[in-house]
Amino acid sequence: MRKGVVLFITLSMIVSMLALVGVIFSYLEKVKKNSSHSGAIIQANLFFSDTNKALEVLLKKVGTDKEKRKTILSTLYTAPMTIEPEEGEFFITTECHSLNRAVNINWLGYEDDSSMELQYTLAQEVFDSLVDQYSIQNASLLLEKILIAINGETQQTNPSRLQPKKGIVSLAQLEKIVRDYQFESDDSAIDTIVWEKFFAFDSESTLIDGAYLSAELIAIVFEMEVELVKEEWFEGDDLKAFVLDNGGSMSNYNKNQKLFSPTLIERIHCRVTYGYEDEVYSFGLDYLEEKADRFEFYAKQ
Repeated sequence: MRKGVVLFITLSMIVSMLALVGVIFSYLEKVKKNSSHSGAIIQANLFFSDTNKALEVLLKKVGTDKEKRKTILSTLYTAPMTIEPEEGEFFITTECHSLNRAVNINWLGYEDDSSMELQYTLAQEVFDSLVDQYSIQNASLLLEKILIAINGETQQTNPSRLQPKKGIVSLAQLEKIVRDYQFESDDSAIDTIVWEKFFAFDSESTLIDGAYLSAELIAIVFEMEVELVKEEWFEGDDLKAFVLDNGGSMSNYNKNQKLFSPTLIERIHCRVTYGYEDEVYSFGLDYLEEKADRFEFYAKQ
């Protein structure tokens, strides 16, 4: 009897110890992950500073020469830069594009502003086209959620003094809105929309950088066949000449020509991807008024 009790106590102790060891290992693994995450953020901040300096040096070298600045930015927009040593797993890739390369989604909030009628009308036309093309089931619900974010409204009964800023300023912010909409509407078709091809997220912009529009957006705005545009359009080309030469609706171009900047808009968004401890991380930044701003860490990819 005594031996049985001792054996039972011994087995109980072993089970308890194994459970404790499991908890310890689980905790250590969590600490390791947290440590790696923190290290990746520190690394991202260093690369943020380096990217800022690199862009600053590139643009300062050419001074105010508009053609040279356009050449540099066009190269950045069309050719991602990768730095990778011959040995080792370290790498860093920088991809940039114009912040104003599409219709500003925040223009949807200007319905009652007569001074922004052109901007609102174009944004609404693009939204309506997407509703038709992708058979969005509850367009009014999606638009309502977008407008809440644009206008900085809140549904909280006891709002905090720290209210979110007005406007949709990133693709990630719009994607969260879309996920909330999808949860409520169970609309799977919306998953296939590549939003950044149609909308930009620079809340302060009133113009579009027409030379860098996507083929899909050009097809909507100028009533053209999307496959034709994909074959013939190259980012950086002259938009007016392209629309004229390829049978696009010039009435639409003339109607909206005040929205397309005749010169390059130097408002840049860059996504930096890098390796850290055998994992891949990325972050985003905007380059505005000759300095980096709006750092956003995207975490592990």
